[in-house]
Amino acid sequence: MTSSDDRNSPQDDPRNSKAAREGRLIIKFLIEHTAYGGFGALVFGCLVLFFDVGGIYSLAMASRDAPIFIFLLFFGLFITFGGISMGMGIMGLGSFSDDDRYRDERTRQRDDD
Repeated sequence: MTSSDDRNSPQDDPRNSKAAREGRLIIKFLIEHTAYGGFGALVFGCLVLFFDVGGIYSLAMASRDAPIFIFLLFFGLFITFGGISMGMGIMGLGSFSDDDRYRDERTRQRDDD
C-alpha cells in the first residue's frame, strides 16, 4: 500500500515536472500574444469595414456571399496580426542579451569556479 502511494506522489508526476511547467508557460505566452494580435485584427477589420476603405464594405454587402467574405477578411487579418504579435513577443524575449554589458549565467558560473 505504501509503495503505490510513493509512486503517485505529486513530485514524481511527469505533468508536474520542471519541463512541463516551462512548457505550459511557453504555450500561455504564445496564446496571450496571439490573442493580442487577434484583438488588433478585430479592431482593424471593424475600422476598415466601418469607414468603407476601398469600398470593401459596399462591395461585400452587394454580394450574396457577404458572410463568407467577412469571415475570410477577418480570418486573414487574424492570421496576419496574430503571427506578427507572436513573432514580436518571441523576438522580444532575447532583447535583454543584446546589450554588450550584459553578463549571462555562464560567465558568472565560470567566475565562481
